[in-house]
Amino acid sequence: MLRNMWSFKSPTSLVFGNDVAAELGAYLQKLNVKKALVVTDDCIVKLGLAQPTLECAQKKYGIEFATFSGVQPEPPVENVIDALTMYQQERCDGVVGFGGGSSLDVAKAVAMLVVNGGKYQDYAGIGKVPKKCAPLVLMPTTSGTGSEVSMFSILIVNGSKAGVVDENITANLALVDPMLTMSAPRTVTAATGLDAFCHHLESFLSVNCSVLQEPMCLEGLRVISRYLRKAIGDGQNAESRYQMAYASTMGGYVMNLSEGAAANHGLAFSLGALFHVGHGLANAVLLQHVLPVVGLAELEKVRRVGKAMGENLTGLSDIEALQATVKAIQALVRDVGCDIPLRNFGVKEGDLDSLVAETNRQTRVMGHSTYRLSSEQIKAIFARAL
Repeated sequence: MLRNMWSFKSPTSLVFGNDVAAELGAYLQKLNVKKALVVTDDCIVKLGLAQPTLECAQKKYGIEFATFSGVQPEPPVENVIDALTMYQQERCDGVVGFGGGSSLDVAKAVAMLVVNGGKYQDYAGIGKVPKKCAPLVLMPTTSGTGSEVSMFSILIVNGSKAGVVDENITANLALVDPMLTMSAPRTVTAATGLDAFCHHLESFLSVNCSVLQEPMCLEGLRVISRYLRKAIGDGQNAESRYQMAYASTMGGYVMNLSEGAAANHGLAFSLGALFHVGHGLANAVLLQHVLPVVGLAELEKVRRVGKAMGENLTGLSDIEALQATVKAIQALVRDVGCDIPLRNFGVKEGDLDSLVAETNRQTRVMGHSTYRLSSEQIKAIFARAL
């Protein structure tokens, strides 16, 4: 049953299309930004991916930039402190997040603290940010998190995943240029693509699912099922990159509608916090083990998931349809190279209790699941994934 009341929190503006990155300067000028802090990672800098965009903005509009390239995978809150220090030292008046979800999440946190002060931890939770953040433009270089349009910033604080969830940290502008994703390596494309898949699937099965997001979730699942393998096969295929960027951005919107993901993300958060597995990959390797359990509470919906993925489920019982859909997901995970046992990340049987305890600390996302996993079930899922 769909919930009776729902709200839609989204950025002020979304601009989507090939080569729209070239217009960054014009949008920063509209925001009255004269010098922006670019929040990114060392890989983006080494690739020179942002340079043409920044040079164009400087030459055409006189925008100046300072670059913080210290964002780490699964970023700790210390990244925010360091970036905020640079923002203040360089006398910036706006923020540009350029990169994957980690860079965008750090950029949101910096823009939040510029205006609201205090520490990131002060705002962890839902709806705790009193003032709109500093001028903020987000530009993704991967197709996965949808962070450019979402109201979430997820960081590691004291060894655990913590999240700020508030419309006041959403970007003034999400500038989504699929061409920026062309250089994403095959492994990154796979992991982030499956992360986007999880956003649509978990939002669809969430207790917070609304009438608006249902068709969006099914569309996202359809697109990713059709185009992720193509993006893996040829990273220079512009059509597949465009479609994956579209599905990823839509995934950010459905996460706003459901106030976040559900059980699969809860287990993935613990894997990322304790074993430093990248967020997208953590979701990818666990998905095929989580759905057979949580799907039992949503058999009718899982049938719709299977159909969206292109499966012919005619004549199958609900349980058979669940099994067929799980097989389709297993095939997708395997085909893009993410069927990886947890032991490859250093997880041992003796670590399972710690993973369960960390998962149970993720009360926000675990509470969104229509199937409430017990500690014993969580442990069994991790054990199967070993």
